[in-house]
Amino acid sequence: MISWHSAPEFSYKGYLYKPEVDEDDEGIRKAWHNVVCRTEPNKVVFTTNHTPYKFMTFEEFKGFIDRMERITA
Repeated sequence: MISWHSAPEFSYKGYLYKPEVDEDDEGIRKAWHNVVCRTEPNKVVFTTNHTPYKFMTFEEFKGFIDRMERITA
């Protein structure tokens, strides 16, 4: 089960992976995969559609940022 205490934080190309964990009424925890800009850490730039049942790996995060840079360029 995912936990707030084990949530990773990654940095790549000026972006930070800042997942949040939400627990529903039945005690099931799901992750929101938020990406913020290093210069504005309180403003979510992207939220990924990665599975809510596990955190992204650093390689998955890097791939996501690279894709978003190509799409938004």
